[in-house]
Amino acid sequence: MSELDLTPATAPAMTREAMRSFVDGVGDPNPVHTDPEFAAKAGLPDVVVQASHTAAIALDALIAQFGADEILNLDVRLRGPVFPGDEVTVSPVSYGELDRGVELRNQRGDVVATGIVVMRGDPDE
Repeated sequence: MSELDLTPATAPAMTREAMRSFVDGVGDPNPVHTDPEFAAKAGLPDVVVQASHTAAIALDALIAQFGADEILNLDVRLRGPVFPGDEVTVSPVSYGELDRGVELRNQRGDVVATGIVVMRGDPDE
């Protein structure tokens, strides 16, 4: 398996409207994603992006460059929160034998998620 030939891609800055639309679409009632007061009581500086929304940022970048038919699986692990206003960049990264990796970083350089991609034609397919 070779390293993922992915051009780093930066998603538009995360908006509260996009966050609300996503949580409404997936039916996530957790107020930590929509209510700043609740998030503050939970010790957060602001509401946080829903986990599958963060994964969708990576998937969107992969589909844009390779096409939906080429992506068979994406396993994402959250490493830190994404907040309103954050710009997330998806880049290729190597994890040793698991070479088809992606890393998501915010504009401050913090890793917010990592992932492993299985694509059509991979030996593990």
